[in-house]
Amino acid sequence: CPSDYVGNRCQYPSPCSPSPCRNGGECRAVLHGNGFDFRCVCRLGFTDELCLTPNNHACMSSPCRNGGTCDLITLTVFRCRCSPGWSGKTCLLSNPCASNPCANGGQCSAFDSTYICTCPPAFHGQTCKQDVNECAQSPSPCFNGGACVNEVGSYSCRCPLEYRGQHCETPYMPCSPSPCQNGGTCVQKGDTTYDCSCLP
Repeated sequence: CPSDYVGNRCQYPSPCSPSPCRNGGECRAVLHGNGFDFRCVCRLGFTDELCLTPNNHACMSSPCRNGGTCDLITLTVFRCRCSPGWSGKTCLLSNPCASNPCANGGQCSAFDSTYICTCPPAFHGQTCKQDVNECAQSPSPCFNGGACVNEVGSYSCRCPLEYRGQHCETPYMPCSPSPCQNGGTCVQKGDTTYDCSCLP
């Protein structure tokens, strides 16, 4: 049946359209004599026929501070959903990670009223703002006499003429691949030199 009707042939208007139940209560249509009546299934913390009367429950005293929202688990047990910047059972602990103090993708971990940043490999320091100088490492990340150039968050290698690759790890072959265009043939002359033999 459409939500507005009930019955085995959808012949009765639904007493739950619109719902008479309040405070998030769920309305259920129930057979009563020759027609239908309704029954409210109340959310935890409310009672009576229309769910209007609050039960005495743990959230009634507003235990969640600093804008936190109280969620009932049972009538006597609650859980606080704290606003950004706050934590703890009743949202009384200031969250030091709320201001995102860790730079450059660092991960913040709160410990009571302080924090620790876990930095990505290219950065270090209390808030991950200091660049790691990869070129100061031993051995150098650049092979075969390549010169290491430190960059923010990274590094690059300036390779000698005889080598190529990110770390100068690949010997340079002047004719592989061929730099000659329009069908010309590459002829290697030395370790790093070549000539192009062009088509007539």
